[in-house]
Amino acid sequence: MDYKAYIRESYQMAAQNMQALAQSEEVINSFAGAINTIVESYKKGGCMYIAGNGGSAADAQHISAELVGKLAKDRTPIRAFALTVDTSFLTAVGNDYGYDHIFSRQVMGLMKPEDTFLAITTSGNSSNIITALEACRKVGAKSILLSGKDGGKIKQMGLADHYIIAPGANTANIQEAHIVTYHTLCFMIEKALVEAGLVKYF
Repeated sequence: MDYKAYIRESYQMAAQNMQALAQSEEVINSFAGAINTIVESYKKGGCMYIAGNGGSAADAQHISAELVGKLAKDRTPIRAFALTVDTSFLTAVGNDYGYDHIFSRQVMGLMKPEDTFLAITTSGNSSNIITALEACRKVGAKSILLSGKDGGKIKQMGLADHYIIAPGANTANIQEAHIVTYHTLCFMIEKALVEAGLVKYF
């Protein structure tokens, strides 16, 4: 097997996908709108809640760590919470109510109208993300979908307030685009909140 050829091809595919992302006015406009919604939420004293499955669950925790911890510079923390971390809750609700409700129960129990929910699903079809977004509507919180391909059932159903749909021929390419997207998201949130005087660098 020619490992070098495969490695080179993998990097080239990722680069082409990033270029497609950068050239999509639809993505950039939606992304800018999502950032504004999240920043306004923080200005009202809100918190961002994040959820996803599998690799997207890891992404949810990564985003929360970047905000509550730091992205680059030392600063005061930014409120964020990944709904993927409480194993006792996840297994209890999964067992008692079903896996489709592991995020929606947390949305109903924790979120307020001034909060935002970031839903991550490469397919846009995850049932537990669908129920979580429906719960967001019930509590009056704003929501953002970070997805791939055509946004799946969630976009068809119009369940989110903003849609950031990453291009990609496969799940790996979509997830690579998601990493760049949420690092940019965290940086822009930090920058806006510093400018607003709500976050301070040390």
